[in-house]
Amino acid sequence: MIKLWQTTGLDMPHIKTGLIACILLSMTVSTSVAASNMVLSGEYTFYTDAMSLEMIGQNICMFPDAQSGKQIPRSKSDERDLWFCFSDYQQARKALDIPAKPPKQGCGYSGKLTVEVADYHINELQNDDFDIAKLVKVIDHDKPEVIECQP
Repeated sequence: MIKLWQTTGLDMPHIKTGLIACILLSMTVSTSVAASNMVLSGEYTFYTDAMSLEMIGQNICMFPDAQSGKQIPRSKSDERDLWFCFSDYQQARKALDIPAKPPKQGCGYSGKLTVEVADYHINELQNDDFDIAKLVKVIDHDKPEVIECQP
């Protein structure tokens, strides 16, 4: 492929530099990372129905309670519900004793938990992406309960 500046004899490294800067800026604007590990309590959900899998994929997500959720560094203007998904589905499923197969009657599993997480990435864009965090350790969790399907 012949580049424009090669055919015209012009050297245009500033265009490449500007493009790289724009890409890096878009990456840093879309997410930020919590600096330290956090211990969070709340509820988790793992939906197995077709519509949920299409919307959020095969993810186990947590909804921290109001008290422990205060540790998550979100801007004051961010009024979205506080929730995130674990970055490693298989690790989280095994650690929370969630069955590998969907329930025979129901649309997934849920339960209460207390966990330690790290590498919390906050999605700051108004899009379909969600926050993610690495599950470091399960401190406590309930036995998974079947989520009833909504009509």
